[in-house]
Amino acid sequence: GALVSSFAPPGGAIIITTHMMLEADNLCSRIAIVAKGCLKVIGTQQHLKDNYGSGYLLQLNLTHDNEQSINSLLQFVKANIHEDAKIATKQAKTIHINLPRDVNIQKIFTTLYSDSAAEAMINQFLISQSSLEDVFLALGE
Repeated sequence: GALVSSFAPPGGAIIITTHMMLEADNLCSRIAIVAKGCLKVIGTQQHLKDNYGSGYLLQLNLTHDNEQSINSLLQFVKANIHEDAKIATKQAKTIHINLPRDVNIQKIFTTLYSDSAAEAMINQFLISQSSLEDVFLALGE
């Protein structure tokens, strides 16, 4: 953002066109998404992610890799974080869970730093917000 802005005249703007959402996320202060020749939305990155993103991705690493552990984990997340949690992918001891936009972020951290998380066999976690790529794909449909 700052580098690109330094080239704009006072009170002016620079328009960049790209299909690379990572590039737009890093270089732009406001983003417009065009799909099928129509302007779909314009706003800051955070505005777009908050209003059009799919939500959050919770990555959990487990101490054990078995079907019972995975089922228990999903029930734990649904009961303690959000009832609409859904498993996106499973790979060995790593489970990716989709959480909706309205999830309480504080609740995620409180739950996953509690003793009950260790009892649910969670030894590590990572939370990330929808990407601009997710927003672009959702608006392009």
